[in-house]
Amino acid sequence: MAKSLIRNTLGNRTFGFALPADGATAKTFCDNNLDGTYEVFEVEASSGNETEAEFYDVTVTGKNAAGRKTTFRFYASSTKNEDEIMTALQDKTFNGVKFEQIYIINMEKITVA
Repeated sequence: MAKSLIRNTLGNRTFGFALPADGATAKTFCDNNLDGTYEVFEVEASSGNETEAEFYDVTVTGKNAAGRKTTFRFYASSTKNEDEIMTALQDKTFNGVKFEQIYIINMEKITVA
């Protein structure tokens, strides 16, 4: 099944969501239904390990020099540690916030049976 990822910016806020459609269909949907600006990303290929038995459920908060913060959650490989995750996020920008200070709020190992 085709899948497209959408980034929709309204004012100074950016939202992301997925559509079960190819790129052309997703663009038509966005043209007809979204305000603001948007980008359509079409998934061309998938790769990875579908048999992963363990992973980390990670919640991070990043803060920039002006004190602005954002928090998000993701799943990380079970081979990663806190230092590797913090290094990967350092000085990257998410939701308009450059991660100059990084706080790992939660890092819980999940085992899939």
